Amino acid sequence: MSLAEGRSTQMVMSISEKLGYAGLIPFIVATVAVVMGYEQGEAFFKLYSLLILTFMAGGCWGVEQANPEQIDEIPLELSIGTFMWGVLAYFLPTNVAVLMFMVGFWLLLWTETNPIFKRAYADSYKRLRNLLTGAVTLLHVIVFVAVH
Repeated sequence: MSLAEGRSTQMVMSISEKLGYAGLIPFIVATVAVVMGYEQGEAFFKLYSLLILTFMAGGCWGVEQANPEQIDEIPLELSIGTFMWGVLAYFLPTNVAVLMFMVGFWLLLWTETNPIFKRAYADSYKRLRNLLTGAVTLLHVIVFVAVH
């Protein structure tokens, strides 16, 4: 088998997949820091959660703005509302904030079931979002348990 044939049989990750998985690294590091009791672990976890939630809400906003003829008020309002929800969560105690961030991540995932997103996102990206949201949820649950 030639090198080219070997490459074609290997699974090649897209840039979205690589960046998505790389985006888990700070969540994992922050979770370990919280579990280990490092002083700034909770603050870093909350900040990174807010940043990623904001990034994801902005992505939803972008899809909606790129398709003005198909725009639906509910997803648009949910993406803006989720951003504001995350900002509020950031200023609350960690045990409350992590639950609110989890709700925000799941709300955005649910928002992406709207037909405008079904047309905008490839099936591989939808699977990636489900997997990453599950992983992020698990890390939030671990932090929630650790701070109690």
